[in-house]
Order: sequence, then C-alpha cells, then structure tokens
Amino acid sequence: MLRAVLLDCDGTLVSKDVLDVVCGITGKEQESDKINKEFHAGKLTGLTPLITRINFLKGVTISQINQKLDDKSYLMPGARELLIYLKQNSIVSIIYSGNIIPILSYYQKLLAADYIVGTHPKMNGDEILGISEDDFPGRDFKVIGVRDILNNLSIQPDEALTIGDSPADKTMFEFAGKSVAINPKNGIEEFADYVIKDSLANAIKIVQLYKVPNDDL
Repeated sequence: MLRAVLLDCDGTLVSKDVLDVVCGITGKEQESDKINKEFHAGKLTGLTPLITRINFLKGVTISQINQKLDDKSYLMPGARELLIYLKQNSIVSIIYSGNIIPILSYYQKLLAADYIVGTHPKMNGDEILGISEDDFPGRDFKVIGVRDILNNLSIQPDEALTIGDSPADKTMFEFAGKSVAINPKNGIEEFADYVIKDSLANAIKIVQLYKVPNDDL
C-alpha cells in the first residue's frame, strides 16, 4: 500500500531550478546556474556548491522571493493535478530539496503539500543571512528529514514512492520503496523503477498501481 509520495522540487515539481531564478534578485542567476550544472555533471561534489549558491541570497527577504515567484512559478505541467489526486486519496505529500525553506514554503502553500524538507539558512526576521555546513544535519540531509517525517507518521520507506529527475535524487530513490524519474538527466533513469516525461500527471497511473487493485484501473 502506498502511503506517501516524495517529490523533488527543482526539475521535478518545477520545470526550472528556482534557486537560480531567485539568485537573480542579487544578479547571481548565471553564476548559480553554472555551479549547478557543474555539480550535476560531477565536476563539483559535496555541500560546498549548494552552500555557495544559497549564500548568493544574503540580504534577500522572503517578501522578495515570494514576489519573484509570483511573477512566474515555473510549475511543472501536471503538478497541480498530481497533488490534488494525492490529497483526495489521503496520500501524504512531501516536497524535498536542497533548496531553501523560504522557497519550498512558497510551493507548499501553492500546492497544499503536506510537508517540506530543505535547507535552513540563518535568518534575521524574513532576511536571509547565509548558511554554512554546520547548518546541515548531514550530507544526506534530505533522507534524514524525510525519514523523520515518515517515522512520526508510522509510514515505512517501502510505503513511499519518490519522484525525481537527476543524480541528486539517487539516495532518495534508494530510500523509498518505488521510484519514478521524470525527464531524467545524467543517467538517473538507471536507478528508477519507472520513467515518465513532460507532465507529473503521468505519475498518477503509477501511484494507482500501488493504491488500488490493477483490475480497478
């Protein structure tokens, strides 16, 4: 029985890396994009690339972030349909990402997702002060955060399905019982149970495989 769906944010729930977009507030969008591409290509490793990108946002406020995303949310086609389906069928939705909590909170509210797991920069009210490696519970902070939520809900990892798009999702694919790669990048499809393209709504039939008997599809 499927009880939870775990959704990566950038490239999965949204069609563009929104951390890059928000870094545009400080004129650092292109620099952020370059670092991100080098990370996904395996040229950069560890938490340092992510920390560098987040620190481009020093001085940015939550209000500025919300205004930027109000201009264009970059939602992946089918995102609303999938989240509505999960809510209607009492399946827990968890958005996980290396992205910062102020950005993830925007999408949590927009889509009525149940939980979010992300990075926690130091804040002064609604102003971002920055982040360091000490602010992470571990390199696999996404797995740690999701596991804590599932444990509190008495949900086992094999009762969860993960949806992601890149090698950054590999540990989550290994953690969950089933995995779906959407518009996969850099070989992540080799680690996925299913592959879909273009729309998150295409994941609904996969969710149904584990939610209802096949004869009822």
